Amino acid sequence: MKQSYDIVIVGSGIGGLSTLLYLSETTIYKEGNLSIGLLVKGSLDQTNTNWAQGGIAAVKSIDDNFEKHINDTLTAGAFLNDKYILEKVINSAPNLIKDLIDWGVQFDKKNNGEYDLAKEGGHSDARIWHKEDQTGKDIQSALIEKIKNLPNVDIFENTTLINAEKVENNAFSIQIVDNKNNYINNTFCSKLVLATGGIGGLFEKSTNQEIATADGIFIANKLGAKTENLSFVQFHPTGLYQEGSVSFLITEALRGSGAILKNEQGEAFMYKYDERLELAPRDIVSRAITTEINQQKLPYVYLDATKIDAEIIENHYPNIKKECILRLGINIQNDFIPVIPVQHYSCGGVKVNEFGETAISGLFAIGEVASTGLHGANRLASNSLLEAIAFAKFSIPSLNDNLKVIPFSGSEIEIYKFLKVEKSAIQKIISRYGGIIKSNEGLNQAMFQLLEIKSKAIESDKFSLSDFEANCILETALLLIQDALNQKRNKGVYYNVDLINNFYKY
Repeated sequence: MKQSYDIVIVGSGIGGLSTLLYLSETTIYKEGNLSIGLLVKGSLDQTNTNWAQGGIAAVKSIDDNFEKHINDTLTAGAFLNDKYILEKVINSAPNLIKDLIDWGVQFDKKNNGEYDLAKEGGHSDARIWHKEDQTGKDIQSALIEKIKNLPNVDIFENTTLINAEKVENNAFSIQIVDNKNNYINNTFCSKLVLATGGIGGLFEKSTNQEIATADGIFIANKLGAKTENLSFVQFHPTGLYQEGSVSFLITEALRGSGAILKNEQGEAFMYKYDERLELAPRDIVSRAITTEINQQKLPYVYLDATKIDAEIIENHYPNIKKECILRLGINIQNDFIPVIPVQHYSCGGVKVNEFGETAISGLFAIGEVASTGLHGANRLASNSLLEAIAFAKFSIPSLNDNLKVIPFSGSEIEIYKFLKVEKSAIQKIISRYGGIIKSNEGLNQAMFQLLEIKSKAIESDKFSLSDFEANCILETALLLIQDALNQKRNKGVYYNVDLINNFYKY
């Protein structure tokens, strides 16, 4: 590892790798005047991007237009979206798709050679670009292939950013741990990009990778950046019901193809909750499923895909079919799929401006770790990959502006003292009190229990990655519960039974 880098990017999902690729296309990089370090907590492909099934939303059809996509996003987001950001992202989407194709992403095409666009919940038109039911995996593979052999880029896998502080010349002194050898490095950078993904680690069950432990929010908060809307947590309505903390996601594109939600008696029930039925926004579907589960003996409902044409299943959902057979021994063409809502996506995060910049000079947040204003109070399906690549591109002028000469020597920061706390205890609290349906009493109880855990914890005398992750989860959990307590009305994914009379109708 070098003594300093111009830019350090943390994370190898679509946000981090797109930022790196856009930087590689700039003049300053091509002239050899830009050094970049890429820090990857696991392997390059161990990201939430790699698991994204549905696709990426962008207008293409002559029957579709930007205004429709904007309106669909506003509706899903309870009209709390930042309209300027929303228009900027949606209008940029077709060019961003072109960038992905130029980088080697191969979206599905029809027999006539036209791109095969799908329709998902909350969308008024078919505008989802996909690769079967493994779009994220194809994007991840293409981006990894594209960054190979880039000059002036040092890639460090199995490394975790554990601390960052501002030092002389407005630079960052950062600490990085080698996960395999537990060896801690110290280096400097002028600009720091957090593309660390979501907060799935706060919950007992999530569709996120296990490495998604809110690291970026912890680091940004410690540096003094602002966070917002952390309690706007989207639950995916249809996580496969099975043992374990990581839940396999059943894409809502399957519902777009005709799969129907049914209760314990085998009865369709979405008609009772929303006229859009299975294709209502995720918060509505998740609450409907939770309500049905509370009224029956089974801890799950069913997704019935048996009426979908076998050719559609084979061509569009082969991975879901394979995984259901491997995990539960069921064939989705003949058997109902047991599903429950699981934590999926954080609509809030580190507050950034239109260029991905935080309130801390030189600190950027890209992707799910950021709160951009695009999603409002709920994310519209397949807008997340779009948001990540959009802000990666938007950030480039600011990332290249005012790059400073970083000192090769200076005062290294001391190793941060982490508390010894049990991650599972925090996850139980957040899952119980900070989930789909909340209450004032539950939120206050959560805050009390979290503060009690923190007050009783002792500092660890030796660094461990598990302690670091548990501290990230604890501090982010406190921020999330405080944000939930500050909410005054129900909106989008935020639902508190004590605020039911103030529910924001949209």
